[in-house]
Amino acid sequence: MLLEPPLALGPFRLCVDPARAAAYARETGCDDARVPLAYPAIWLAEPSLFSVVRDLCAELDVVPVHESQSFSYEAPLVAGESYDLSVSITREETPPRLTMTATVATPDGETCARIETMLRLVPRAGFGSAS
Repeated sequence: MLLEPPLALGPFRLCVDPARAAAYARETGCDDARVPLAYPAIWLAEPSLFSVVRDLCAELDVVPVHESQSFSYEAPLVAGESYDLSVSITREETPPRLTMTATVATPDGETCARIETMLRLVPRAGFGSAS
């Protein structure tokens, strides 16, 4: 059950940083010069976007735990190029989660990719204290 209408954010103009894409490729075991398919996950952690998630979780007294992520491409991303990221965030009650649905488009408006990220909302009290 959805608790509220989706929250629309963006578009955010972001660039595929060639050095960061190469480092991400090495860290994920890619051995070619292409931008890794999961590279846009880096963008979802951008402060201008993730601050909304952080503030919502603080308000709800929950911790976002990565549940799943999927990427669907119409065209590959190119290192050094800029893209517009538009995100819609919905919150569900059962199970408690945030779903972030994003579209990556060229500055001319051509869609390159769609991303869905699910974050399970775990009550902060459920983490207890470390001993």
